[in-house]
Amino acid sequence: MLRQSRIALVHLSLVVFAVALVARAAQVQLVQTRQWTARAQRQHFASSDIPAPRGTIDDVRGVPLAVSREMVRLSVAPRELRDRRAAARALARLGVARDWAARATDPRRAWVDLPGSFLPGDAATLTAMRGVYTRPVVQRVYPTRDATRRIVGWVNDDGRAMGGLELALDSVLRGRDGRAVEARDSRGRRFASPADSDVEPVPGDAITLTINQELQEISQRALDAAITRTGADGGDIVILDPQDGEIRALASVRKGKRVFGSPALTEPFEPGSTLKPLFAARLLSLGLATPHDTVDTENGAYTLNGRTIHDLEPEPRLALPDVIRLSSNIGIVKFVSRLTPVQEFETLRDYGFGMPTGVPFPAEAAGVLRPPKDWSKQSPASLAMGYEIAVTPLQLAAAYGAIANGGALLEPAIVKQIRAPDGHVVYEHEPRVVRRVVSPAAAAEVRKMMVGVVQGGTGKEAALARFAMAGKSGTARAGRGGRYVGGDYTASFVALFPAGAPQYVVLVKLDDPRTTVFGGTAAAPVSKIVVEAAIAARDAALDRRALAASEVLSGTGRDSAGAANGEVADSVESVAPPAPPAVTVALPIQGRGAPPAATPRPVPDVRGLALRAAVLALHAAGFRVQLAGLGTAASTVPAAGALVRPGTLVRLVSAP
Repeated sequence: MLRQSRIALVHLSLVVFAVALVARAAQVQLVQTRQWTARAQRQHFASSDIPAPRGTIDDVRGVPLAVSREMVRLSVAPRELRDRRAAARALARLGVARDWAARATDPRRAWVDLPGSFLPGDAATLTAMRGVYTRPVVQRVYPTRDATRRIVGWVNDDGRAMGGLELALDSVLRGRDGRAVEARDSRGRRFASPADSDVEPVPGDAITLTINQELQEISQRALDAAITRTGADGGDIVILDPQDGEIRALASVRKGKRVFGSPALTEPFEPGSTLKPLFAARLLSLGLATPHDTVDTENGAYTLNGRTIHDLEPEPRLALPDVIRLSSNIGIVKFVSRLTPVQEFETLRDYGFGMPTGVPFPAEAAGVLRPPKDWSKQSPASLAMGYEIAVTPLQLAAAYGAIANGGALLEPAIVKQIRAPDGHVVYEHEPRVVRRVVSPAAAAEVRKMMVGVVQGGTGKEAALARFAMAGKSGTARAGRGGRYVGGDYTASFVALFPAGAPQYVVLVKLDDPRTTVFGGTAAAPVSKIVVEAAIAARDAALDRRALAASEVLSGTGRDSAGAANGEVADSVESVAPPAPPAVTVALPIQGRGAPPAATPRPVPDVRGLALRAAVLALHAAGFRVQLAGLGTAASTVPAAGALVRPGTLVRLVSAP
């Protein structure tokens, strides 16, 4: 009886076990089917992201400024290596540090991620070995020099955009990552998946900027040299095409500071006397002044509301053109007093001050322009002289673009074109008129006044020999912590080149120069150097045919189109981009006022100078430059000291 009970107990146990087994199987196969299927997928298949190549960034001529390069990152399972010595040799040839190579071949370690990324071709020998695993990455490469890096920005090792246009246009550039699926066996070895489940990456869109790399390099070199020459704390150069609003160069330097982004867009300053032509154009356009009107300039000292205003060159009476030519503070204050406070505010607002220009760049500043209700009794006079207002260099260049093109304020542009991976044009820049600020006749009249500034006023050091240059200098006291500091100034100069039909607005600003504080002596020569170098350059976004037509004929005082030297033709109402380059124009020589004869001059001795400094010295002397090699300047052809005509091509030979 006892034996039967034991047998029954065993049978019962087996029944319970069978029921439990069936229940568990049902649970796994019916209730937890998705969970176990996913686990099986993870064990048998592996997936990895395939990074999408970022879109390229080119300058306006198609010169690459930022490109993507496919790289691989390596991981090693040392215990899976069959020939550790061969792996160590391959790692050494790849340039992997010795300590990392030792870790990667140490059998006591299960897994080692090697630092850095490598070209797939260079790593081919290593990646063919068992136990070496790869992960594709995309590396951002910037082929150009530092002149454009601040504008373009950068991408970190993880592919994240960190600044500049890389950050501002990240959604356009980054594309969509793909995905690769591989099968794994019981030993962890990977094979191509039998299922067609890969997702191809989609590259980002390509962007063409309006920046001209050659002009950018010229501007950066000229700015570096100017800061060294004047002892300035920093500075900016902006070159703008006034016919379509496209930005050709944005150069910035801050001595002793690490600068991010472009200060020409993010750091406002008080513009000083550079506002005077803008007010003159508005007065002419409203019929509140004529070029023949004169005002009493009080022999250089004028007291208004308890404040005495001084002129650097005292005169008893001046007409409006002479007020601009001599930069008379008293004269412009009296002329601007013909505007009501609301009209004065609207004039500055209509030129685009007090609001961002709208270029796609991080942290663009709006500047400062207070409404009339917040003004003091001194504010109207201060604003007329360029104080109590803060503008960015780009805002000021855009405002002068309206003077250059006949009165239309254009929206500045830094992106020329956006193209999809298949080449389809997604976006194409077209000139956009924000508003008409002044009449074409008023703009043309003010350009004549600005030619007078260069030929016989405060901007004589910007004068060219063969072309009429229009310009205006500015010298403003610099503020620190809300107060003006004695001896600190901002020197600036805005040039329109050529004066008759401007293709460039060139703005030069120097912060706190020491050797000379005046815009006409500190900043004006820089604009001349930039323009001369641009004319000598192979491709600096100049319409050579139109430029040749505006060249001043030697000894006649008239340009080849028949206009007298200094006269400015009326601008047309429409705003259109210039025609493509066609002919080459000789480099102008130095000169002030009326153009002197192009007499021969000696070739500078640039032996031993760095290549960049040598090129800048030859450009400043009025010669075109052809490079032969890289490194330190060794000799020139013609030789140093040889007398040759300005505009001659000098071959610069560097040391090996």
